[in-house]
Amino acid sequence: MNNQSFGRGGGRGRGRGRGQGGNPVFSRLGASTDQNGNIGSGQAGGFSQPGNGVPFGGASMVGQSDGPVQVSIKGCRGKPEASLFKFLNMKVERPVNATNVNYRGEIMYITVPSMDIAQELLKLSGIRFYGEKLSFQIKSHPVKFGTGTGTGSSDSASIRDRLIALLQTRADPQGSALDLSGLEHDPIVQSMGAGSLQDSKLFEAILVLAAQLYTNVVTISLANNSLSSLRPVANLGMHFPKLRNLSLMNNMISDFRELNCLSASGSKVPLSNLSELILQGNPASETELRQPNGGASYVEKVQQRFPTVSRLDMNPVTPRAEPGQETSGPSTQAVSQKLPFPTAQSFSEDAAVNELAVAFLAGFFKLYDENRSGLSDIYDSAAAFSLMVDTTHPTSEFARTNPDSQKRVDLATYIRISRNLTRVKSQARRIQALVVGKAAVMQTIAQLPTTQHPVQDDKRFSFDAWRVDVADSAQQAVVLAVHGEFTEQPSQNVLSFDRTFVLVPAPPGSPAAAIGSPCVVTNDQLTLRRYNGFHSWLPQSEPAPAHSLNLSPEQQEMARVLQEQTGLNVEWTLKCLENYGWNYQQAMAEFPQFRGTLPAEAFQ
Repeated sequence: MNNQSFGRGGGRGRGRGRGQGGNPVFSRLGASTDQNGNIGSGQAGGFSQPGNGVPFGGASMVGQSDGPVQVSIKGCRGKPEASLFKFLNMKVERPVNATNVNYRGEIMYITVPSMDIAQELLKLSGIRFYGEKLSFQIKSHPVKFGTGTGTGSSDSASIRDRLIALLQTRADPQGSALDLSGLEHDPIVQSMGAGSLQDSKLFEAILVLAAQLYTNVVTISLANNSLSSLRPVANLGMHFPKLRNLSLMNNMISDFRELNCLSASGSKVPLSNLSELILQGNPASETELRQPNGGASYVEKVQQRFPTVSRLDMNPVTPRAEPGQETSGPSTQAVSQKLPFPTAQSFSEDAAVNELAVAFLAGFFKLYDENRSGLSDIYDSAAAFSLMVDTTHPTSEFARTNPDSQKRVDLATYIRISRNLTRVKSQARRIQALVVGKAAVMQTIAQLPTTQHPVQDDKRFSFDAWRVDVADSAQQAVVLAVHGEFTEQPSQNVLSFDRTFVLVPAPPGSPAAAIGSPCVVTNDQLTLRRYNGFHSWLPQSEPAPAHSLNLSPEQQEMARVLQEQTGLNVEWTLKCLENYGWNYQQAMAEFPQFRGTLPAEAFQ
């Protein structure tokens, strides 16, 4: 998905749906209340439980001297469970590891791994959490859950409260995106003892409640849930009719037919507005991509089921239908691949910048391929380096048939230090992956595989170079973004890359100046991906076809308004609109980005 980041939800939704504990979805999930209703007096201190004669917290705990221990907590009902457990971890100075969280009335019951932890919690009685005093009791005779014969309303309410707490940590502030990835590792889900996530009841309960709380959801991630079947989430379309972006990344889906339950071929309420789908990391997609022409057949199998998808595994694909349409035929508004202006292989701000870029790249790649230690002279002492691996499979026409693109390449050496921010979520890991300082940069790139860049064939490379101001300095830097390919040695794997340098003038007398380099590198960012060729930046060899003037009244009005707004002449106005499939809004939105690249004759 364009990888929309999922934020943490606020306090929204807690009050909605209260008093609905009898909802059968939640009753089926949880335990039934026993005949006696709520258990526990709620009084703090060392009172005895009626009939057992053993004071709570006393030294003699029948049958609980070792192993898991049940503890009751009063004063926390309605408070965020995740925050409570973090609070308790901090106070006892070690993980509490609470499991089997249940409620009876106002009392929470948890199970902790040992009597030692239970005794530490007991000492906290009287401490305040969210303004309320907490009272802890060790249960010498644990309260049983899930074996009663009552109505189940109390336990269902407990489950509902916990699912609300779960969703509040998984929704973005606007309530438009839900991150339901990795649920089996979520402490709230673990505390419910819900078992395998293949259990459709758990997902059904989550989806039902989420649909009640968040009515405008357009993005959902179900990644990393070990799903081998999509039956547990088959009602996605019914609960979230506006859903446009869905991630099923890194599950265990081995058959494309599993997608049928979300599509028109197997669902009465299919995902008819789906525009982005991520299946990467599932056996079905990985197996398909290893087949001859796998890229094309992979897209075909997905779009047979979801014809409106225009982005697959974060790569653009041409949709067969517009969102909301049920037809699986070709889209009548497919966007032309012809650009409204000539393709140029490279761009430089001026001749001086172009000369610097060409000289730098020739020297850099020669050293990188033959003598990486020699690069030490051209890196600044405080230089920064990062590497990002894009593991998605290229879907261009070229890549679908090229052996180097279809070849399975082991990227483990690069992934080990990759700083792909769509994958690396830990702030500490992101900081660690940013290499700072000349010595650290040289050590890092020395560990990367040996390469050979085909610099003798300049059509295999494209670059863009321009000047930028340097903060708090009178000098300017040059940003140099180069796109190309290299061959690993000795594996002979061919990879595509993008590399962005920030260059500043080499100080007189510096090591860089001594070897004839006009500049030093202050920042170096390298992106690697499977081979995707070089044809996309080659200049067009044939002119675009002549434009037809047989326009509908609507197209004539669209062209008139665009010409008035942009100042383009008739020919270039029509080129622009045809390029964007006669989508006036998109043409106007993107016009400022390419205005400076148009020739003078494009304007009136």
